[in-house]
Formats: sequence, structure tokens, C-alpha cells
Amino acid sequence: MKHTQRAVPVSTLSNGHRVEVVVHELTSGRPGPALGIVGGVHGDEPQTVEYVRVLLEDLARLPLAGKVIAVTCGNPLALRSLTRNTPDDMIDLNRVFPGDPDGLLSHQLAHALFTVFRGNCDVFLDFHCGGILPTVDYVYIHGDEALARSFGSRVLYSGAPYVGALSDTLRQAGARCVVVEIGGGQVDQAPYVSRVREGVPNLLRAIGMLDGEVTRRDDQVVVDELRIVRPHHGGLLISDMRADELGTVVPGGHRLGRILHTQTLEELEVLRAPFERSILVLVRQGYTPVNPGDYAYMLGNAGAGPVAHG
Repeated sequence: MKHTQRAVPVSTLSNGHRVEVVVHELTSGRPGPALGIVGGVHGDEPQTVEYVRVLLEDLARLPLAGKVIAVTCGNPLALRSLTRNTPDDMIDLNRVFPGDPDGLLSHQLAHALFTVFRGNCDVFLDFHCGGILPTVDYVYIHGDEALARSFGSRVLYSGAPYVGALSDTLRQAGARCVVVEIGGGQVDQAPYVSRVREGVPNLLRAIGMLDGEVTRRDDQVVVDELRIVRPHHGGLLISDMRADELGTVVPGGHRLGRILHTQTLEELEVLRAPFERSILVLVRQGYTPVNPGDYAYMLGNAGAGPVAHG
């Protein structure tokens, strides 16, 4: 595989620093699909930059057909400050695609990224993680269940996409898309990196870029309803849940964690599972600060059946 890279200019900041997006291309010289990959669209998800970095190394050594177009860090400005939103205009980049070349800085950045991938990839893989404090583990189907299953995560979500997300705008433009939400938080990230390195080659076999049999797992669960559990009060979240419990089912009302006032130690709130059978897809582990409205937990509606809390 031949590895090249190019810089796509976006703008210039008032201090003279240039904002640009670096695009990596792996070309095999053999006919086949084009795969687009992006990480770092949210700046508080630095693990996704690492996912794309190791994939570029791995895929360059594989006998692929077709080509790979990859952006390791879609929002370098947000990564600089480790914030979900672009600090210069406080906009969530992944809500404003396809962007606007005449808009605010985030809109200009979105336009540049959308132009990189639109019409240039048959399949698009969008990496996200839980962020600095939460850990997440599920795959967004985005209308292509077979593609989503091929990555190998246990939980898949078939709900409506976020308006303005890069993956959804590319799906509307004709690409097959899948969003992988994996890792992040206050845990060892090495196991999640390993799963990315195993899951993407399996996905490549599913789309015909790599020879071999597609591995399938028989314990996957598809949910069509997710609930974000957000605290009404800020404080210290003492979590009852662990990251290694992601993908397990807890009963409705199960205590997920409690929030204490950071100075008086008064218990301000108890967070509980919302569904009769709630499958864990995002958790905070241990002891973390939270603000009102933060992502504390995410759970899917697992429907009827026995509870199997690990």
C-alpha cells in the first residue's frame, strides 16, 4: 500500500496560525471499494485519534483492494483544549455538517471535512468514544445493519441519527456508514485499541476490501431506544458501575450511582436505570466530577427477557 498525505486549508486564526485538515491516503493499485475513516471530530475524544493512527499502520501492511482515505483528527482546535466543542465558537462540529464555507469557523471546518469525503468513499467509518471521563461501547447502525455487525461490538443501536452529523450527511450523499462508539474514560484504553485493530479488518472483509471469511458473533443485541441519564445536580458522582459491565443488562430502577455535594457531602441525587431491562452502553467508573446535564450513563432498552447483570 502506498501512503501519501496532503493538507487541506481551512482558515487562519487571528494569531497567524493556520487551521488545516491533514488527509492520509492508502492506495493499493487494485480495484476495490474506497473506505473513509475519521477520528477526533470531538476534541475530548483523543483515543479516536489513536484508533486511526494504528489503523493506518496496520492497513498499510495488508493486501487490500481499493483505497483508504483517513483523517486522524477532524477537529484539531477542540483537541487542543480537550473539549467536545470547538473552543473558538463553542459549536459542536458534529451537528453542523455539511458545513458552510462562509459560516463560523466550525462551519468552515465542517465544509472542508465533508468535501474530503463526499463522493470519494463508498464506506465511511466514524470513530467516537466516551470522552475524558465516561467509557462507551456500542455501534450505530445508520441503516446498514450487516456493516455495523461486522465490526463485532455486542450492542448495536438502530435509532434516528443526529441531525448534522458527518456520518449522516455522507449517508445521505450515498455512502454506507457506520459509527463506532468505543472506549474513553478513566480505564486502560489498550483493550479498546486492540478491538479496533481486530474489528476493522473484519469490516474490510465484509465489504470486499480484504480476502477471508467474515467473523460473526452470536450474542449481538440491537436496540432502537437509548436513554442518556443526565444529572440534575452537579457534584461528585460515585458510580456503582464498571466499564467491564458495558453490554450487560440491569433491571429498571437499578442504582447506577449517586451524586454528593463536593463540600457538604450531602447526597443530592441517585441515578437509576430507566428501562425494565436496561443494557449498559456508556458508564462512568469510580469517582468523577459532574455538572448538571452531563453524560453520566447511557442505557438501551433491551425489551422483554431475563435480567443478566454481571
